[in-house]
Amino acid sequence: MSGAEGFDFRTRSNGEVAIFHHGKLSKMMRGDEAESFLAAVKDGDAQEAMAAAVGNDGQLSRPGAQAASATALHGNGEAHAHQEFRRKSG
Repeated sequence: MSGAEGFDFRTRSNGEVAIFHHGKLSKMMRGDEAESFLAAVKDGDAQEAMAAAVGNDGQLSRPGAQAASATALHGNGEAHAHQEFRRKSG
């Protein structure tokens, strides 16, 4: 069994392919990208093809991924101390 699981895909009449992961939309593909994805699913493991198309191909980390996450907009809360807010009266 492959490492990827929980993926599902649906095709639309206009040629679009929607990939879902645990019921949530992960990626929408059109045109050549959708056609190459459908060929990959037909030729190999569907779960692996969907994981690769979404970008969840089992890699633990990508170059530069740690540096980007350290400066993310929603960090770990160390930048600002906790504040108590009181309701103003009157």
